[in-house]
Parts: sequence; C-alpha cells; structure tokens
Amino acid sequence: MPLLRRLLLTAARRVAADPKVQAKAADVYQRDVKPKISAAKDELRDLAGEVNPLEDPAGFARRLGARIRDVNRRK
Repeated sequence: MPLLRRLLLTAARRVAADPKVQAKAADVYQRDVKPKISAAKDELRDLAGEVNPLEDPAGFARRLGARIRDVNRRK
C-alpha cells in the first residue's frame, strides 16, 4: 500500500509541476469556476438581505436549503 501511495503522489506532483497543466488549470478557473463562485456569492448576499442569518439562523438555513434544492431540480 505505501508503494502505491508513493507512486500516486509522485505522479500527482509531476503533473502539478507541468506548466501546461498549470496553464490549463488557470484557464478553467478563470473561464468556468470564477463566474460560478461570483454568482453564488451574489445569490448568498441577496438571500442574507432577505433573511438575516444572525437574527434568524434557522430561517436562513431553511431558505438556503430551499434554494439549493431548487437549483438542483433545474439541472
């Protein structure tokens, strides 16, 4: 088991050190991940504006859960 783990970690380090892989990862982050994070941040801010999470944490959690279920249903 330790040999397999060492081989996998070594392979992962080599892949992570490859400049082509790093450039592709940066491109995917900028193109796909960053806009989704920004949209999620805006939605969370809007939700916090509707229900104050400090005053009504249960209500906030309920609304957040309903929002997550709604988004998952659309997929």
